[in-house]
Amino acid sequence: MTSQKELFESAAGFAQAGRLDEALKAYKSILRKEPGNNQARYRIAVVELMRGRFSEGAKLLRVCLRKQPDNSDILFSLGRACLPLGRHEEAVDHLAKAAEITPDRADILSALGDAYFLSGATENALQVYQAASALVPDDPRIKANMANAFSRAGAHAHAIATIETALALAPERPDIALAYANTLRAAGKLEAARSSIETLLTRDPGNIDAIAYKAELLDRMGENPAAAALLSRHLNTNPAPHALARAAGQVAINGNLDALPPDRVVALINTALSRPALNRFERRGLLFMQAALLQKSGKNAEAFDIYARANAESGVIYDQAAVNRRFDRYRNTFSLARLPKLSRSTVSDSTPIFIVGMPRSGTTLVEQIIDSHPDAAGGGELGGIPGATRALSNYPDSLEGLSTDDLNDIAHEYLASLRDISSEARFVTDKMPINAEHLGFIWQLFPNARVIHCRRHPLAIGLSCFSQNFRTGNEFAFSLEGFAHYYRHYSDLMQHWQETLNLPILDLRYETLVRQPRESIERLLEFCDLPWDDACLDFDKNQRFVDTLSYAQVRRPMTQEPAARHLKYETELAPLSDALAEEIAAYEKDI
Repeated sequence: MTSQKELFESAAGFAQAGRLDEALKAYKSILRKEPGNNQARYRIAVVELMRGRFSEGAKLLRVCLRKQPDNSDILFSLGRACLPLGRHEEAVDHLAKAAEITPDRADILSALGDAYFLSGATENALQVYQAASALVPDDPRIKANMANAFSRAGAHAHAIATIETALALAPERPDIALAYANTLRAAGKLEAARSSIETLLTRDPGNIDAIAYKAELLDRMGENPAAAALLSRHLNTNPAPHALARAAGQVAINGNLDALPPDRVVALINTALSRPALNRFERRGLLFMQAALLQKSGKNAEAFDIYARANAESGVIYDQAAVNRRFDRYRNTFSLARLPKLSRSTVSDSTPIFIVGMPRSGTTLVEQIIDSHPDAAGGGELGGIPGATRALSNYPDSLEGLSTDDLNDIAHEYLASLRDISSEARFVTDKMPINAEHLGFIWQLFPNARVIHCRRHPLAIGLSCFSQNFRTGNEFAFSLEGFAHYYRHYSDLMQHWQETLNLPILDLRYETLVRQPRESIERLLEFCDLPWDDACLDFDKNQRFVDTLSYAQVRRPMTQEPAARHLKYETELAPLSDALAEEIAAYEKDI
């Protein structure tokens, strides 16, 4: 008779050999004989995760955790299972507890870093990755993840130094070579990234992930036809790897209908979506691409349905009560009665130009125009202001306790980051849309700052947000109800800033900009104290690196078509139209 120990050893051997069905059968036989055997249940859960059945594995792990709440292995596995399911905050909770129990396990710390990174807590991710790397300094994967976090934080020099160390540790590993190229791309070093990928493909010409990455890179470099030609011979790949489907989707969306036919790319995406090991983030991204291709083919109703599926796939919960409290605190802290109690910095530097607004309101386009001027530089979406707010406990209430010296220190640190972008430009833009929430803080930091408020029809923004695959943040974008709730708060807060702050704010409407580009750009440059330059009108010829969702659009001449796209979705957007009736009427009255 086979002993329990032998059954466990046999099942473990099957799992190590990749014979997962046999491993599952063996572990289940143990659990049938002994229903209370938590070790067998745990092993079944691990095999389910290996099979890509993350939801099933997580359910079993929660049962295991109830029996052994302080078992770091169970906490670790459950935290890792939560990541592909998009439950990043839950993953942080489980992995942080596991790290407290066994602080010397680099694998737990590395997974915790991943959870922080995916939840948008980049600073926390960096701290944890550094701790993990200190435990196993020769692990190239941890260093690659750390480099990715440095890139997200805008610390590109640190990112490149870190990924170069990883590459030196594992020069033959394709995943590290791809991470190296990605770090170079994030730093705007596109030619160097391209050279790195070419080197990898010379060594491994059939590496489909590298082929896909090269196509994405070519597309970002403005070489869409070359990217399409590279991918065209791989469209019948079955099963389709996620990287290939993602690249084909991106290139097809940004190219013409003939280069990569949308129907063939949609078929490729469908084969990728059928793979069971696809995690929630990957699945969501492919659904967004599928919907965008259907929209491009004129199948708008079908596209909207898939956008809704993609948003539901995210699992994001929009907390209306928390948003209510946050905006109430802004208005309370910066009320007319309390403004005299707030200190302001003595920093007179007028270098920063803040471009704010709702996501998808035209902020990237406006920055592209300003960057085209020889006296200005585009900084992109900088994390300096949001990062400074996170570093302050109990923000924004705590702003009343800051001294002028405190504000000067924060302002100087932010200005140093702008000079890393350009040491010569008179002005450097920061086009982080969320800074619309922080204009009161910006008013304290930079008395001479200029703010450009990008506006666009509420339904146009709503549709565009609903149809975008936001990686982190923007929780309101995943439902029309959430968007309407947030938009009302944003609109009211912008009105509040206009009424309370002596801060120069230029309202710039997207529809006016595309209809009257020269007049609008003249007004924009005058506000920025910049003389007219023809290059601003020819912004589409500006080949600077743009690392936002709008990178392809800003390389094309302006047209009025995007401004009217929401009119094709009148039925689908009816709930949003009803919810924002007052805001829409006010906006349309002034167009």
